[in-house]
Amino acid sequence: QVIGSSNAKGEVPHERPLWPYDVVATMYHHLGIDPSFTPITGATRTRPLLEHGEVIRELL
Repeated sequence: QVIGSSNAKGEVPHERPLWPYDVVATMYHHLGIDPSFTPITGATRTRPLLEHGEVIRELL
């Protein structure tokens, strides 16, 4: 499946560029895990599972 478009030579994304973290967010979504979930740990600084990335809705 093709999502978005590229330049005439197919070198760079022209429309709707996707990144590896978008793929990971989509995999988390399919596994029932919220990609923006921030786990509670004993550490004083918490971080979400993914700081970047959006679910690729065209693949759902």
